[in-house]
Amino acid sequence: MTILFFIIYNILIIAGILISIPFLLLVKPSYLKYVSERMGKLPRRKAAIWVHAASVGEVKASIPLIKHIASLGHEVLLTTVTPAGRRYASSLTIQGLSISYAPVDNILSTLYAVRRLNPKTLIIIETELWPNMILAAAVYGVNIVSVNARLTQKAFNAYLYIRPVMQFLLKRFKLICVQTADDGNRFSKLGAEPKTIQITGNIKYAIGAAGRPASVLNLKKMFPGRHIIIAGSTHQGEEQIVLNCFLSLKQTAGRPLLILAPRHLSRVGEIEVLIKKSGLDYMKRSSMDGEATADSTDILLLDTIGELADIYSIGDAIFVGGSMVPVGGHNLLEVTIHKKPVIYGQYIDTIKDFVSLLNGNGGIMVHDEHELCEAIKDLLEHTEKVEELGKKAFELIAQKVDILNNIITIMKKADAL
Repeated sequence: MTILFFIIYNILIIAGILISIPFLLLVKPSYLKYVSERMGKLPRRKAAIWVHAASVGEVKASIPLIKHIASLGHEVLLTTVTPAGRRYASSLTIQGLSISYAPVDNILSTLYAVRRLNPKTLIIIETELWPNMILAAAVYGVNIVSVNARLTQKAFNAYLYIRPVMQFLLKRFKLICVQTADDGNRFSKLGAEPKTIQITGNIKYAIGAAGRPASVLNLKKMFPGRHIIIAGSTHQGEEQIVLNCFLSLKQTAGRPLLILAPRHLSRVGEIEVLIKKSGLDYMKRSSMDGEATADSTDILLLDTIGELADIYSIGDAIFVGGSMVPVGGHNLLEVTIHKKPVIYGQYIDTIKDFVSLLNGNGGIMVHDEHELCEAIKDLLEHTEKVEELGKKAFELIAQKVDILNNIITIMKKADAL
């Protein structure tokens, strides 16, 4: 079955490339930029450590690990899949770090990429289980490590249909550093060697607040005396819920400002339509004049990349999306690291470890629009509660900062660094 899978998989990948090129040329030409990298022409580096992170979220999670590896004297190549991920990665200033797109996952591109780079170790962030990437690394004897690995029940159920293939791939890993015991059990049931599985927790705990950049401080100054509500990483269906809450809270003390940050910037136009229908006045972050006054603005639509984590630092009531609709939730740590409480919905499958830690201790779960409105209102009216809950959340997170050192130690013992 495994050989047949790879034959069919590679045929489908090549066919998919040929079919998608005209579409990408018309709709998403940015995906065809740096096409040589997509075909496997990675930069040549001596015994580099290859870190693969899909997009912006995974890149952010990998930063503490990359910095630590680079500090040990290793050259690091960071690859991403999306243009947004590559742009964000390119903004990083870490000595010894190179940036590239990951090769398209066909066997020729991945073999060519591994042969050019000749890395000592391939570190896959979270669950980017690209079959040909893993196979090519194994062919050339590269150490394969997964860091921050997670496997939801839904993904596990899907992978069961190709369990022999997953077993073949997972047995190529030298280490699988999982977020939770449940993740470890699922990887084991799919065929990973139990000795390779290490429960290390979520590496996102290892990030720290670097202080508010000047751009964020200036943003706060543009709206003096106003409460700031932030809805971050929202998905379709959540923006309308947030807008309804904001309309009911608009006349409260402090005349709040809503900063609305969709998870996917491709949806900005769709969200603008919703805002206009609500009758609210808004401006887009990308078109702001730093000197402009904004007294009439109800909503700031965040249509820029990489700012949200810092902007959370000026929020008085913060909701993180992907949790009021069945997506699974997004990073809560980006809020709590600023000593802020965080509101989220009931769909938290991908952030269960955070929620189990924070619920009632700086984390506020809501189940519907009414509860969300009440939670936001409560935080706006009780600033002392915001401070108390934020401090609790931060203290709980601070207990987790040794995760990175544990991962590095485990990798060194396995001779993966």
